[in-house]
Amino acid sequence: MSTTDWLTLALVVITGFYAWATFEILRANKGVVQAMEAQTEAQLRPYVIAVVTARAGTTLLLLEIQNTGKSPALDLQLRMDKDFFFNGEKGKENIAKLPVFTETIESLSPGARIPFILGVGHTIFAAGIDESVCPKVFSVAAEYSFGGKRYSERSRIDLRPLLHSSAEYDPIANEVKKLRESLEKVLRK
Repeated sequence: MSTTDWLTLALVVITGFYAWATFEILRANKGVVQAMEAQTEAQLRPYVIAVVTARAGTTLLLLEIQNTGKSPALDLQLRMDKDFFFNGEKGKENIAKLPVFTETIESLSPGARIPFILGVGHTIFAAGIDESVCPKVFSVAAEYSFGGKRYSERSRIDLRPLLHSSAEYDPIANEVKKLRESLEKVLRK
């Protein structure tokens, strides 16, 4: 083999190496782009959850549907897997049959909260209450769209940890209440 042949072979090997390295860089960049797209989607998409909260200063339990994400949840469908009658009373309103759980919501804005009163703690946790009327554990499923994708999430609600919990009081609200009561006394005189 002549010197030119050796140089040509070396050039082919070097070019092949560069082609392989470029392909590997391209594949790595593709992975980085996919990871960045997934991360951007996770930061911008809606997240619809259901949580139970207690109204401050009371034992009133609320079921709240929240969009904790940064974008609206579109074509939202909510479903409860069990019936739940207000305050554990069969003749009262069945929360699972309310329109929000049976009809499609066109859009739930970011930061939006939809509260539903479940009842008073001592009634919900009363001994002998029928689980088919007032379940202590149930689920809320949410299906919605964003950015051409369909998302499905399920929030498991367990009321049992709230048994024997105490009402949370806001000291500022208590002082405002005292001030209002004092003003009402003065105005009545």
